[in-house]
Amino acid sequence: MKRLKLLIILFLLGSLSIPQVNIQAADQGRILHPKGLLWKIEKPGQSPSHIFGTMHVGDPRVINLAPEAEQAFKNAERFAMEVLMNFQAMGAITSGSFFNDGRTLASVMDRPDYDRLIQLLQQQRGLPESAVKHMRPWVVIMILMMPAEGQMGAGDALDMVLYRRAALRSIPLLGLETAEEQMAIFDTLSIDEQVWMLNKSVADFELIDGLFAQMLESYLTGDLAALMNMQQQYDDPESDIDNRLMLALLDQRNQRMVERMQHFLQQGNAFIAIGALHLPGEQGVLHLLEQSGYSVTPVY
Repeated sequence: MKRLKLLIILFLLGSLSIPQVNIQAADQGRILHPKGLLWKIEKPGQSPSHIFGTMHVGDPRVINLAPEAEQAFKNAERFAMEVLMNFQAMGAITSGSFFNDGRTLASVMDRPDYDRLIQLLQQQRGLPESAVKHMRPWVVIMILMMPAEGQMGAGDALDMVLYRRAALRSIPLLGLETAEEQMAIFDTLSIDEQVWMLNKSVADFELIDGLFAQMLESYLTGDLAALMNMQQQYDDPESDIDNRLMLALLDQRNQRMVERMQHFLQQGNAFIAIGALHLPGEQGVLHLLEQSGYSVTPVY
């Protein structure tokens, strides 16, 4: 159960009903950069830039930026995000999501588990067996982790909306990662480990919508500390799988993204949009930028 919740948080805020679980008030004194989605990034001799924490959903309350964020985005002369979702990236994601060696989902799962999965996908996601039979287990986990359609919002996720708006302005665009690099994260898990996590996702499926509501509330108030506390609450420190996922999904990606955004930061007046969970903490992007000589200040 803990691992499923951790993946949901990482998916929606990293980019992975629990009313009985009470998230304690965030201890902001122990978490670096605990509050704020929009941050000004400054260094002497360079024009300021902004980093904005996103949530990978299309909820109108997320899509409609706060006035300060909207102004920073409109004034920016260059735009960066985790992955530029162009045709090349979409093609890589499509080809990497399916087995290409003759295996099928049914061939790597026990039959009762597979039948349970197919029934759930048909009932809750409207997907027939033919749509998923050749998918890799981690892709099906992502499908299951998506909240109900009414909670996600009818339109594109915030990241895609910002990307399209920036492209229409014909300003320079930068992807801080490639689609191949993001998909390679799941190579840290064997097929057996992916299948085990998929079975846990099926067993705990009813928890997803409740967790999403908690995440959305914290995100809309810019409470990065609360989001980080949620992630830490569902992280099992004794689990090797959790340790590897956390290292690959957050820490290593934070280092990579900070390195690759340097060129845009040096040019100045950039708007950089990355998942909100990448921002706070000792291994977060904001602290890594401070260690590189930048000052970071919350705008609102």
